[in-house]
Amino acid sequence: MSPSCHWHRPLLILSMLFRLAAGAVAAQSEPRDLMHQPWLEARTAHFDAFSCGPTQAVARVVGRLEQFREAYSVLAGVQAVRSPPIVVMGFADHATLEPFLALYHGKPASVTAFFVHGTDENLIVLPLSGTGSLESIFHEYAHLLFRHNERIWPVWLEEGMAEIYSTFEVTGAYGVRIGQPIERHLALLAQTTLMPLADLFTVTHASADYNETEHQGIFYAQSWLLTHYLMLGDNAAYKARFGQLTALLRQGQSPIQAFTNAFHTSLSAMESQLRGYLARGKFNPLDLAVKTDLRAPQGMATRALTPPEICFRLGDELLRIGRGEAAQSYFERARQMAPKSPLGYEGLGLLAADRDQSQEAVRWLHEALQNGSRSFLAHYAYAREKYKLTAEAPGRHSRLETEVAAEVRSELERSLELMPDFAPAHELLGFFEMVQGENLFSAQQHLERAIQLEPDNRAYVLSLAQAQFLRGDADVARRTLEPLRLPYVEASLRAEAEALLKEMQHQPGQAH
Repeated sequence: MSPSCHWHRPLLILSMLFRLAAGAVAAQSEPRDLMHQPWLEARTAHFDAFSCGPTQAVARVVGRLEQFREAYSVLAGVQAVRSPPIVVMGFADHATLEPFLALYHGKPASVTAFFVHGTDENLIVLPLSGTGSLESIFHEYAHLLFRHNERIWPVWLEEGMAEIYSTFEVTGAYGVRIGQPIERHLALLAQTTLMPLADLFTVTHASADYNETEHQGIFYAQSWLLTHYLMLGDNAAYKARFGQLTALLRQGQSPIQAFTNAFHTSLSAMESQLRGYLARGKFNPLDLAVKTDLRAPQGMATRALTPPEICFRLGDELLRIGRGEAAQSYFERARQMAPKSPLGYEGLGLLAADRDQSQEAVRWLHEALQNGSRSFLAHYAYAREKYKLTAEAPGRHSRLETEVAAEVRSELERSLELMPDFAPAHELLGFFEMVQGENLFSAQQHLERAIQLEPDNRAYVLSLAQAQFLRGDADVARRTLEPLRLPYVEASLRAEAEALLKEMQHQPGQAH
């Protein structure tokens, strides 16, 4: 066993698919005194909704989400819709939601609804009323369903596909329709010059074209138009080749290379064809049949939220969009309201962990656990931050003495008892057992399970390769690392993989 191992720490909050430059600012005034409004929790088979809106509106939203999920699972397979818990935060209207939006250049982002993808839960935030609210719901949920392509798809394709699915409609007990014309896009496209495709392809989540209201419209409209033309349009060859685009992107080709190679055409030629498609004005949707009755009654259980629970939920939402200062005020209020409840301490602990204040995080999370927290995330975060404090250097660990090791192991095991499919806990427990060197077989099992649960989290692969190497499987470890050397993999991960491969050349693997 080598004296120490390097751990690539998984993030508590992975990404926001609209990736805004969110800043930490003080909480804005609460519209309509949110804390004094009645809030409810509504649970269905696959969604957990929290809302200050009317119960009927909440039921309608989660019911449509259940229909969407069921239809997509029938079409794409159960694995495609499997994910961490999905939480829906439903505000009464957009005015009530606005103080809980991420910030772009210090102002609330210009979005109707949004989606935050995390390792512990996925969060959909939306208004229950207003124009296009159901389209926004389906758009945001589509991002979750396409998450396996999140790291390789260019933004225009992410948003174009989400817009195609945003028009989801149940046409009968066993029928659905997607890809219907979106009138607001067509109206804008009729009076605006199309962006050059080279410019469209360079838009990122931080671009003005993605975030600023005056630019957003044409970007979303043209992304929808291009995706509709390639996927559902009147060019049969393009429809047949559409799937090749993702395959070429996975091979590491740039967005422009993959596009021109997949469709065998230049960008200028495609721009001309796209203008012709728009001029023809015929946008056929796609009708699909499913084998499950989508109109069968949906079960839903509801309960009223207590004020500390409301504070925790609002603070948690703000934490997940990068607004730590605003989140802190809600967590502190929850602690003051109910000092014997774990919720306020848990929120403050997660906030401290997000700020890389491990000592503070351990203190608050210990209070949460002492007050009876049954949150798998609290147990995991406590173990993670406790383990970080033992590091020789950031991410570098050596074998721990019995008492500290027992506590870290116990908390991770408790987290997995509460949430058996929580990938980060499997990954950290696997890494921990690898460093301890007492059960490398168990370490490899946990790491393999983490990758099975989150196949697109490449950071887990590094730990698995280390465990394989330490078990004497050097050739297997090298094969495990090879995918991390592809061009589209993040530069930092590529560098770590190369460093580990070099280390393997100089150190023989050890069987344990």
